[in-house]
Amino acid sequence: MSTPVLLTAALVSYAAAWLFQIAEFREGRASGRPRSLVLAMGAMCLHLVALLVFWRTHRTPPLAGFGPAAAFLAFALAAGVLLASRTGERWSAGLLALPLVIALLATSLVVGAVPAPVDPRLQGPWLVTHVVLVLGGYASLLLASVAAVMYLFQFRALKRKEFGNVFRFFPSLESLDRMNGIGLAGGLSALAVGLLMGWSLSLTFERGLALGDADVAFGLLTWAAYAVALGARRGRDGFGPRQARISVSALLVSGLGFIAFRTFGPATELFL
Repeated sequence: MSTPVLLTAALVSYAAAWLFQIAEFREGRASGRPRSLVLAMGAMCLHLVALLVFWRTHRTPPLAGFGPAAAFLAFALAAGVLLASRTGERWSAGLLALPLVIALLATSLVVGAVPAPVDPRLQGPWLVTHVVLVLGGYASLLLASVAAVMYLFQFRALKRKEFGNVFRFFPSLESLDRMNGIGLAGGLSALAVGLLMGWSLSLTFERGLALGDADVAFGLLTWAAYAVALGARRGRDGFGPRQARISVSALLVSGLGFIAFRTFGPATELFL
């Protein structure tokens, strides 16, 4: 089967998993291995096969070009959610993360999973590692913001003593705190290393650090926004509603920056 067909099948499976998870939320169930988790694992398998077929068909990994990069970012985010869901409780983060996966995958299909032309001198393991780290960093930071949003909902439910579906389905505050911290630290580290690798690659061919490039500017903007969120966690108050709001604000800043770069900058530059 072709890449678009496999990506479409993965998209439908992710959507089905999300619908099942909505039903589980209404029932207040978050323990064991829910059907939504099994469906999401199947969707991820289809997604992985689609990326491998893309690689085999085009003889290049699905990283260069907005469509392929969006598909890879969706896979990285889904993988992050599944890695975090060692228990049914943590899988409930998929309630907010799966719509992002679905949106990214749908965008990839609309734009078209077609590789962008890359300077032959820049191709190789170094470039692949650079892009994987950058996109993996973005996925980790997205997951950190998802945990922050869920933290705010859970905190509000506890403060109001509303022991309803949010209280029963969402992870504990301690678990969400841990997810946010790991997501921020891991995402910022991966993004920083990825950006430095891209810079060194540019210097190798005497291009310099092009701050005007949309990819570079967006990466630096995202890193700075989430660095503020991580710094807020290191204060004497630890993690709480204020810090969670800062993590959510970092997502909004990054999202607005992405829209601005896509609208007013060369569209082909995001990503690569």
